[in-house]
Order: sequence, then structure tokens, then C-alpha cells
Amino acid sequence: MAKEAGAGRAARDLRLVVAAHAVSTYGSYLNLVALGLFVLALTGSAMRTGLFMAVRLVAGFLMGPVSGLLAGRCRRTRLMIGADVLSALTLTLLVVAPVGARPAMLYALAVVLGCGQTLWGVALRAELPDLVGPQRRARANARLVAARSVAMLLGFASAGFLVAGLGYEVAFLLDAGTYALSALLLARVPARRPAAAPGAAAPVRPQALAGFGVLRAVAPVVAAMIGVRAADAFGSAAHNVGIPVQASLVQPDSPAAYAAVFMTSWAVGSLAAGRWCARVAARTGGVGSPRAFGVATCLMSLFFVLAFTDPPLWLLIPLTLAAGAADGYAEINYTTRLQGVDESRRARLFGFASAAQNAGFGLGMIGCAAALGRSAPLTVVAVAHGLACAVALGFLLAQAVRPADRHDPPAARTDRADDPSTPRVAEVTP
Repeated sequence: MAKEAGAGRAARDLRLVVAAHAVSTYGSYLNLVALGLFVLALTGSAMRTGLFMAVRLVAGFLMGPVSGLLAGRCRRTRLMIGADVLSALTLTLLVVAPVGARPAMLYALAVVLGCGQTLWGVALRAELPDLVGPQRRARANARLVAARSVAMLLGFASAGFLVAGLGYEVAFLLDAGTYALSALLLARVPARRPAAAPGAAAPVRPQALAGFGVLRAVAPVVAAMIGVRAADAFGSAAHNVGIPVQASLVQPDSPAAYAAVFMTSWAVGSLAAGRWCARVAARTGGVGSPRAFGVATCLMSLFFVLAFTDPPLWLLIPLTLAAGAADGYAEINYTTRLQGVDESRRARLFGFASAAQNAGFGLGMIGCAAALGRSAPLTVVAVAHGLACAVALGFLLAQAVRPADRHDPPAARTDRADDPSTPRVAEVTP
């Protein structure tokens, strides 16, 4: 009876976290669109709009290692609640601030949203194995990816309508409300104290702040997967900045419709991957392997490059669906593998991984945006995703030479649910 009651509480807590993730993600995608339009309308400067996005990215990058340290020492659900509340308050302050003060407020908001989103993500991924148990983390990650995909669809779909029909202020207040609702949902989840990290009483060294110290204590395959994911983020930046340009070239009469089809198909593919992975994890207790992660990354890059070759609509949709499915599968596989490290190192590892991905995405945004002024979108996307694919192929080659389940340091062997050598036990989920 006690075991059944515990499983019931874990299932309820997971539903609350998934709901909070969906609501918070919806708010993030809503403000991604609405704030970009607002900054451009308020300043009338594309440069200042780009600066706003750059400040947000840099804040997220710098917050990565700090988030890892905080999530390794503080109650993680409280960190997530604090990030949500601070984001809601800052958005509300932007609405009530005098018009003359809004330009300065924008950059403070960029810092808060960039830091808050990074802290929220690191705390969530570090907390999830403790919330659901090591055997169920693959299915939980799949549910989070599926919820994120739905939230992204709704966020993109409603942003234009809300801004055009109700104005920026209403859109921002609704956005603040999503963060407040997320905080209320998380308040019902027990706040667990994380396990103490080895040497936690020792003073923090610059090496720990950078996150490199934790890489020596985990399996080499984990560090390599972080590198592949950072290269993937660089490639993803190319298609993110390339879609508007490609849309204006391919469909100049309605570029927004073309971009909507592209992103909607990608999100549906990611949603399908999340649902499929959840079913596989329910039967086997895990999803994929490091090799499958490398293959999925290569396929995602290939499908995105093909999507920029100006295919007809009937071919564009399945290509972007396939890219979204490969991306969703790779993310679930990657997150689940990183969550297999020892709990005392997990938070710092995710903090470093978040910084690496933000660095890859930020460099990609800057480099690809500059390259688009001189080269066609297909060229830029092919080079960026070609780099990501080359890194993934190098990872696969290394796996062929040195399999992931051999010669790992003892600290990395805390969980083998994702390794092919581990017998998979069917999971009974509530």
C-alpha cells in the first residue's frame, strides 16, 4: 500500500511539473514573438532589437554554471518558483512603467528572462530523476518534450493574434499570468533538498564555476554528447535566423504563412517523437543509446538542409516533420543520459551543458545572421548544419572505436538504464 501511495504521489507531482512546464513554455514562446515585435516598434531600430536578443542570450549563457551550483545546493522547485515569480513581476513592471522608462526596462527584462529560463531548465532536469525515480526518467522526459511542443504551437499561433487584436500590454500581462500559474502549480510539488556534492563545504573555485571540473567525474561519452548538442545548437541557430529570409524569398506575398507551416510541422514532429518515446519507455524503461542520439542528430541536420532547398509544400511538410521528430528524439535521449550521473554532480553537469548550448546557439545566431547578408539561406544552413553533422559523425566514429559502456569511470556508472548492455525491465506506470 505504501508503495502504491508513493507511486500515486510521484505521478501527481509529475503531472504538476509537466503542466507547469507547458504553461511556462507557452509564456516563453509568447514573449519571444511579442517582445521582439515590441522592441522593434518601441525603438524603431533593428540593431537595438538584436541587442535585446543578444543580452537575453548572454544572460542565459552566464547563468548556466551559476544555475548548476544553485540547483546542486538549494531546493530546486523553489528555484523554479522564484524564476517564475521574478519573470512575472518584471513583465508586469514593464506594462505599468512610463513610456519613457520602457527602453531601459527592456534590457533588465532581457536579463531576467534569460537567467530565469536557464535556471528553470537546469533545476527541472536535475530534479526530474528524484521526482519520478531513475527507471521512469526517460518517459518523463518524453512527456516534457511533448508538452513543450504543444506549448510552442500555441505560443506561436496566439502571439500574432494577441498583439494585433489586444495590444502589447494585454499580451505581456497574459504572459506574466502564465508564469504566475506555473509558480502556483509548482508550489504543490514537495521541495526536496538535493544530495550534498562531494567537497560542498570547500570554497568554490573558478574551475567549478566554469563547470569543467564536473566533466572529469563523468563518463567520456557524456562530455562528448554535450559537445554534440552544442554543435547542434549552432546549426539550429542557422535555421532559426534563416527561416524568415527563406520565407521572404520563396513566398514573398505571404512569408508569415510559410514560416508558420515550417515551424508548425517541426513542432508536430517533435510532439510525435515525445509521444512515441513515452510509449517505448513505458514498455522498456529507457529510450535509445548514445549511438542512436548521434544518428538522430545527423538526420535532423540532413532534414533541415533539405527543407531549405525550396521543395514543394507537399515535400516541405514531411521534411520538417522528420527534422522535428529527430530533434525531439535526440533531446529525450540526451537529457535522459545526462540524468544518469550521480545526483551530487547532476545539477552542475546540467549547468555546464546549458552554458555550452547557449554558447553554441549564440555564436550561431551572430555568425549566421552576418553570413545571411552575403550568402543564400541554403548555403548558410548547409554549412552550419554540416558542422553539426560532422561533429555527430565524429561522435559515432568514436563510439564505434570505444563503446560508451566500456572504461567509464566509477562515478559515471550510477545508472545504466540507457546502455544496451543493461537488461531492460518493463515499467509499470501509474
